[in-house]
Amino acid sequence: MIKLENITKTYPLSFNRETKVALQNVSFDVEAGEFITFCGRSGAGKTTLLKLIACQEQPTEGAVFFDGENLGKIKDKDICAFRHQIGFVFQDYKLLSYKTVFENVSYALEVTDYQNGVMDNEVSQILELVGLEKQTNSFPHELSGGEKQRVAIARALIHRPKVILADEPTGNLDPYHTRDVLKILNKVNELGTTILLATHSKEIVNSLQRRVITIEDGQIRSDEANGRFIL
Repeated sequence: MIKLENITKTYPLSFNRETKVALQNVSFDVEAGEFITFCGRSGAGKTTLLKLIACQEQPTEGAVFFDGENLGKIKDKDICAFRHQIGFVFQDYKLLSYKTVFENVSYALEVTDYQNGVMDNEVSQILELVGLEKQTNSFPHELSGGEKQRVAIARALIHRPKVILADEPTGNLDPYHTRDVLKILNKVNELGTTILLATHSKEIVNSLQRRVITIEDGQIRSDEANGRFIL
């Protein structure tokens, strides 16, 4: 489904002519329906990996393929349609404070051709999936951190994407809400959506008992089917 082939990503340093190497010669495949954890310290290259898969950035060297298509060759006019196949969940939620839970989720559909009745039904189904059917009319400031992250997951799911990219989604949450979010991600994965989760949490990595790709200094240190935290 997803293939990274000899990926190197560098960034120019503004104060001199040198470059920072974020990823170096990274290669791996992702099968449809997998749940993979990218484990590594802050700055290891986890977020860069997710951005490359989401076509938010392009590799300096190498290629990223999605369903056999080289993402580096997608035309600008087709990028929006491609991104509907991917949902992104962030650590800091990125909710609109002036919109309700329902409106935050439905906002992602307003630029499409969904009719109101169909859109309402889609949003209601997704909110029920993440356990927020009773918070439909609440605003973000009325929600706990865990509830805010569930709204963010619902928003990421609204286009029924093939893949969810979750970048430190539990970084701001206590252990109780962390377990809650992980249960939802597992449920979404069981329904067939591929999950790629970036974290530096030992507890999360060891509790999931899924495939773990450990990244250190921009390189893959290990790739284990039932991996554990090794850093």
